[in-house]
Amino acid sequence: MGIGSRLAVEHKRVLGAARLPVTLLTTIFGSFQLSLSFPCGFFKVANRLGGSLIHLPPRWFLEVFMLPCILHVDMDAFFASVEQLRNPRLRGKPVAVGSGVIASASYEARSFGLQAGMPLQRARQLCPEVRILQGHAAIYRCFSERIFVICAEYSPALEIYLDEAYCDWNGTERLYPNPEVVAAEIRRRVEEETGLTVTAGIGRNRMLAKMASKSAKPNGLRRICAEEEDNFIRGLPVSRLPGVGPRTERLFQRLNIHTIEEMRLLSRESLRAMLGVPGLILFDRCRGLDTQPVSAREVPRSIQRETSFHKATTDRETIEGTLYYLTERAANTARQLRLKARQLGVKICYQDGEEERSIRKLSEPTSLDPDLFVAAAAILRMLFTRRVALHRVGVLLAGLVTEDGLEQLSLFDDTGTSLQPNPEDALVTRRRKRRLIESLDAIRKRYGHASVVCGQSLNLLGKLEQDDHGFILRTSSLTQ
Repeated sequence: MGIGSRLAVEHKRVLGAARLPVTLLTTIFGSFQLSLSFPCGFFKVANRLGGSLIHLPPRWFLEVFMLPCILHVDMDAFFASVEQLRNPRLRGKPVAVGSGVIASASYEARSFGLQAGMPLQRARQLCPEVRILQGHAAIYRCFSERIFVICAEYSPALEIYLDEAYCDWNGTERLYPNPEVVAAEIRRRVEEETGLTVTAGIGRNRMLAKMASKSAKPNGLRRICAEEEDNFIRGLPVSRLPGVGPRTERLFQRLNIHTIEEMRLLSRESLRAMLGVPGLILFDRCRGLDTQPVSAREVPRSIQRETSFHKATTDRETIEGTLYYLTERAANTARQLRLKARQLGVKICYQDGEEERSIRKLSEPTSLDPDLFVAAAAILRMLFTRRVALHRVGVLLAGLVTEDGLEQLSLFDDTGTSLQPNPEDALVTRRRKRRLIESLDAIRKRYGHASVVCGQSLNLLGKLEQDDHGFILRTSSLTQ
């Protein structure tokens, strides 16, 4: 066996330990010594006789020798399952969670054709006996956090969302020689410790892992090995490919393209001309390729809050009050993450289904409710120009940056059209405003968000019900 072969074999043998928090691992074979140093940032292969060193970068080592493996854990009918767990009388019955539209439907309800995003009026027509609940976001979050704690015990890297998680098992084949056994252990523990069921999918990248879990629902487990990837993907409808939404699916149908195998007939240039940069991503994905890594989302791409009105309205006070409430909830989340927004967007949906949206760059990054609402109100006035009732409104914080605690003096006033008469006074006012907002955050953290109602949110008093967490909105507002 040559030196290169012996190196490959030895790399393979110590591979499982490469992801563990090891300070130094040394293996001796032949006349060579292999040293893996963490976290010094390089690997050394030293010839003990000649004393020469070859420096290999960690990325090169991982890409060449680590076997890719991703686990996708997806909670089954999450919201509805939690409600059935909390109320045993609902078990085995069709249950839907949502207000205005379905956010989650139990599998009993899905057998009648109910699905997420369906209007409740239509749901009652399809299934008159369905039990519709408004939901409890705080309770759902507690259940998901417990499940994520279990997943973290088996994975060196974890990327979480509200009802799903990606576990990075790249290079752990020595630690987990049989990934299906470990995934089954996670599913067993989740069911024993929370009472909920989850579906698990295993693949060499996150796209294949998610497609595997979707094909095994509910309460299932599936692994897609390398030799069966092509046969698994090619016959699926294009709608099963991550990144293909309803609009893109309709576009492919107009081209008489219904399966992923037919989609592969399109060239890279054709997909880019049709869809832009997402077309290039789909070109790779329809061939089973996905380079997106699993990473903890320390800084989210955006923070979004939106809701439907209980009844379509043209009342400016109600619309602005709801927009202010959504803005302060989004800003509160940003402050908890120590983030500031550089961009702010507003979306409205008219009763006839027409949508309008716009996003603007802020004069300076901020996470303060009043500053953000000034921009949001200006965008709302620009968008809301028709004499048609609004069905939905939302706010988006984007371009998020870390809060560094520094304050920059602005030469212009809030309108951006005239100079500040005294920038130092403006800075003092801003600091007082920040201290006030921080005091409100502390009160709400201790006594609940509904303990303090301020700004245009006062317009909602007497119009919307409240609990300890704030106003009860018609549809859930979740961070994306």
